[in-house]
Amino acid sequence: MNKKQLLEFIPLTIFLIAEICRCLHLPYSSMVMVLCGFLLSCLYFAAALWLYAAYAIHPMNRIIAGFSFSTAIVALMFSLSNWQFWRVYSILGLLLLGVPLVISLFNYKNIAYKQILYRSIFFIVLLSSVFGYKSFWG
Repeated sequence: MNKKQLLEFIPLTIFLIAEICRCLHLPYSSMVMVLCGFLLSCLYFAAALWLYAAYAIHPMNRIIAGFSFSTAIVALMFSLSNWQFWRVYSILGLLLLGVPLVISLFNYKNIAYKQILYRSIFFIVLLSSVFGYKSFWG
């Protein structure tokens, strides 16, 4: 694992652990979730060009992927924190995650786009499971 992947993996892991702790209503987990979520969304949006610079991906596609990943993370925070309009933001996040998914599926032969494809699928599954949990049992 190189430094860029490690820089992405550590806040994402802390964010996911804080989400699980938030579902269990542990103290200070909401604060940790919000801080790590905003850190991670800023990392994806502002540093998307740098994170995917090692891969042969067009810069505009990197920006689109970073924007949709950061929107998905903010939608996860809205959903789990019971903030206003969490349903709208979750649906918007799912729709925006479809854009890098379609881009990476059109360029599936290129190995570089598989990184974006796997992250898109991961965030779609995560956001869908949180949306389903909040809609039916929350």
